[in-house]
Amino acid sequence: MTFDVVFVCILIQKESMPMAEKTTAYAHDYKDLRIGDWQVSPGACTIARNGEETKITPRSMDVLKLLIERAGNVVSPGEFLETIWRSPIATDHAVHKAIAELRSALQDDAHNPSYIKTIPKRGYTLIAPIATVAVIPSPAADKTDRRAPPAKATLTPETPADTGRSGTAGHGKLTLWRKIAVAAMLSALVISAPLFLRSPETTPEADGVVKLAVLPFASRDFSDENQILAEGIRESLIHGLSKLRQLQVLSPARNAELLATSQRDADSYLQQADHVLQGSVMTSEGRLRVIVQLVRASDGLRQYSDQFDLPMNDIFAVQDQIVSNVTSALRVYLNESERTQMRDWGTTNALAYEHFLRGEFYNNQFSPADWERAIESHQAAIALDPGFLNAHHGIATAANNLAVYSGADKIDDMYQLVLNTHRQISQINPDSDILDSIHAIKLRMRGSSYIQQEMQLREQILSGNPPHFALSHYALLLIGARMYDEAERFLAQATEAGPFEISPDEAWSYRTNILTPADSVLARKNQLQQRPYHVAFLGSVAVNLATLGDFRQAQIYLNQQREVDLEGILAHYSETIMGVLAGDILADTPSYFAALREHPDFFYNNGVLAFMVGDIERGVHYWQNLQPVHLRRLFNVTHAAEKYFPDEVLYSPQYLALLDALGAGLEWQRRLMEGVMAMESVTGVGLSRRSREAYDSQRMMIKNNLWSEQDWSEHQHYLSQRLAQASTLNAARVH
Repeated sequence: MTFDVVFVCILIQKESMPMAEKTTAYAHDYKDLRIGDWQVSPGACTIARNGEETKITPRSMDVLKLLIERAGNVVSPGEFLETIWRSPIATDHAVHKAIAELRSALQDDAHNPSYIKTIPKRGYTLIAPIATVAVIPSPAADKTDRRAPPAKATLTPETPADTGRSGTAGHGKLTLWRKIAVAAMLSALVISAPLFLRSPETTPEADGVVKLAVLPFASRDFSDENQILAEGIRESLIHGLSKLRQLQVLSPARNAELLATSQRDADSYLQQADHVLQGSVMTSEGRLRVIVQLVRASDGLRQYSDQFDLPMNDIFAVQDQIVSNVTSALRVYLNESERTQMRDWGTTNALAYEHFLRGEFYNNQFSPADWERAIESHQAAIALDPGFLNAHHGIATAANNLAVYSGADKIDDMYQLVLNTHRQISQINPDSDILDSIHAIKLRMRGSSYIQQEMQLREQILSGNPPHFALSHYALLLIGARMYDEAERFLAQATEAGPFEISPDEAWSYRTNILTPADSVLARKNQLQQRPYHVAFLGSVAVNLATLGDFRQAQIYLNQQREVDLEGILAHYSETIMGVLAGDILADTPSYFAALREHPDFFYNNGVLAFMVGDIERGVHYWQNLQPVHLRRLFNVTHAAEKYFPDEVLYSPQYLALLDALGAGLEWQRRLMEGVMAMESVTGVGLSRRSREAYDSQRMMIKNNLWSEQDWSEHQHYLSQRLAQASTLNAARVH
């Protein structure tokens, strides 16, 4: 039996696996395919067209192969995560990045796709035709000569329903033949296996199991106490590493047992192992130094090395810390896909990468406490790898998110943190694209630079090659200016961050800002399943449920928001709106004055409350005294709050003059309308009919231009019902 026979046997065995098993092993299926104009080589993680080859990450290739496997069906982000990532810290953000990388590699347009189509609120589907690349072996070729040129490839079309499945009679006969061949070849393989060395074409990743030999740690001072400590650390490492999936730990016997069995048995472990973990232990003056090294068994290449210098005041805590760090590192270093992603994110330090992933996980939970944890995790990553640019970017993004939902003191702290991050990135790489994102974050956090933001975004979009966040953030400005129609069309063109990028904007989140209350409740409840502590969505669901009259369920979400809102600013905003809708807060009553908070961080909320109950003078007073850092809420939230203001407030000269004075009125709206018109040749988005009418007549468009007359009528009906119920309730209270 030659090595070729062994290799063919393995391939045939994989072909005959049940579909459920192929799903878990498909990352190692090397059959080439043609998708549309592209030839896909899963084994090499490449796609090629017209002689030009493009490399993609193993994780993105796995995503593409699952789309191929499910061609004709919609694959949800949850299915991708469950099938491919299988990690508790992975979110649908990772799926979006992989899809973005695939679209970039395939040169596919997300808005007019030829390959991967987005199905809103469901997932993704492959729409390009698929064909297999069947290799026809040459009879005259020397089967043992691996240098021989590849045989001619022919294309076999497949329908989406047949992809990866045995659906024809001919294929069934082939499968039967394969099963017979498998049985015969496996018998020969079992008999002959001891005679052969491992085939150079097989790898630990090919059969899904990595064998790691953990050798006894050397004791540098030869004391009995130190040798016991060395063995204790080794045993703890074996225990921790044994829990890693697809890792088989080989542990030679220690000391007397090892000596009794001679060096020959120890060598047998090395012959079986793919990698070897070894190390040494030294103690001095109450401190412990442990050096750990991971070596590739085939060539002795040192893949990972780390040194731990720790006080010995709690030896068990010391062992736990070493085991945790080494296990986290080896989880990456022993997985080719993880190693590739680690490098693509911008680091070669596995522990830094582990901290970074945790930081991104916390950042995507969207709660103040988690943003604090995200910052700490990214700072830990930077401490291990100061040049890890994406970890620096993660700090700025988390700081920006935290500032949105915080008071002035915390905003100032976060702004300083972002300034420091900007300086550090400038020193590491002054040409980094990340600096565009950091600069945009700085402008947003200042609160009083909206004209500058608009100018910069417009210039970037007109360039034809804007940063990935430009369209999304311009859409957010449009939403704040009640231009929902144009915002929706901008968001339709916006993309999530590309692979191995962090974005200061989330298009998926902005799309829910323009929905009616009933649609918003459904959309945000769905998103809360993935981000159950999203501090803003909890309040949004509570307020919209109250609008619809479901105060019992609204109260549940409000209580959840109170638990995660560290400073209570958002919860107070939700409480005031719900209090007015329920009839618990009326103008010039003790409940009204009790709801007002005489602290500058709550002045925006106080203004909203005053305008809701028709107290224009008091509302104007509070908003006139907003601190600059709180103008961000004025621009981003007022469009939603106004849905609860009576018309006598919305169209009053005092209110319109207030918006003008704060820079959020007619001139600001017209500026954005002119921006849309200026960018139409690039974006294809023009002014809606309502926007055009408002622009031509030079009047402020107070109500958003996307909702239909029926939408507005239903919304007003809900508000009228709440007011009627509140009036009845208050009349009952009087009696």
